[in-house]
Amino acid sequence: MKWNKIRVYSVLLVAGLAYTASQAAVLDNGSLPDGSNWYVHVNLELIRNTDAGQQLMIGTVDEALEDIAEELGVDFGEFVQAVTLFGGSIPDSNDRLNDGAVVLHGAISEADQQKLLARLELEDAEVSTAYEGSLAWYTVAEHSGTMTTTDEDGNTEIKSWGNNEELYFSFGATQTLVTHNQELMQTFVNSNGYLGGFENNDAGALVVLHADRALMQGGANTSIDIDDQWDSSILKNLSSVALVVAEQSGGIQISVELSAASEEAAMSIRNIAEGLVALKALEGGDDVIGDLLRQVKFENDGSILRVNVAVAADQIGELKDL
Repeated sequence: MKWNKIRVYSVLLVAGLAYTASQAAVLDNGSLPDGSNWYVHVNLELIRNTDAGQQLMIGTVDEALEDIAEELGVDFGEFVQAVTLFGGSIPDSNDRLNDGAVVLHGAISEADQQKLLARLELEDAEVSTAYEGSLAWYTVAEHSGTMTTTDEDGNTEIKSWGNNEELYFSFGATQTLVTHNQELMQTFVNSNGYLGGFENNDAGALVVLHADRALMQGGANTSIDIDDQWDSSILKNLSSVALVVAEQSGGIQISVELSAASEEAAMSIRNIAEGLVALKALEGGDDVIGDLLRQVKFENDGSILRVNVAVAADQIGELKDL
């Protein structure tokens, strides 16, 4: 297994997921540097320690962490309290990380740092070390090759792999940063291993929805040039979308905020969404899906459309059984 496979597993951990009420659970615009156009934040600690979080995501979280521990020789579950993933360009299926960055929140022991570095060396990754004061940061050189895979039917396929640009990572006291962006890495080490406190005066900056007990937050600027990846007339009339999934009274509260191009566009989108929800609610009948769809609430505020739905504790289990 070469370094690129390690990198892919790490990205899948974060993309597949997707501090209790402590600092790591707090994500706001100041957590994201200028130029960020999308983000996902997953509060692993709260997921592990709430019934709603465990029912919704714990199986996926545990399976991903076990895979990472097996591949890297380090048990991520012992120290990762939350994960933040963000970037400028929207990732696509051919480049999961793209120009983005991964922040692992939690303290990695010196012993585990050495285990990870030793594993990279064992897998022939070219790793160089630099220092900013007492903080070390590491560069993984470009690397490429081929990998043969065999499916359950015995069919084999040869795939090319490689990290086509240098990858940087560094261990701070409470954060670990992995990124292709050398400037961002320099910001991290200059701040003594901490990414945050950014001043953002851009009126078109990302919208970050907040909740006291957020399990997951995510958002994107849909107005940016992303080579026609938005094949949707609705999305093309939106400038941004934001989502938060929070634990509330043993259940969960899902809140979405859509910023439209105009007040008229926001109302048109609401009419379309309400019609689709009403139709699906009729199809769902009296089952849990029908009940939830009938509880969806829409609210317009100028060019902003807000959508909310509460999922009761007993409904989470029913959803999982569908």
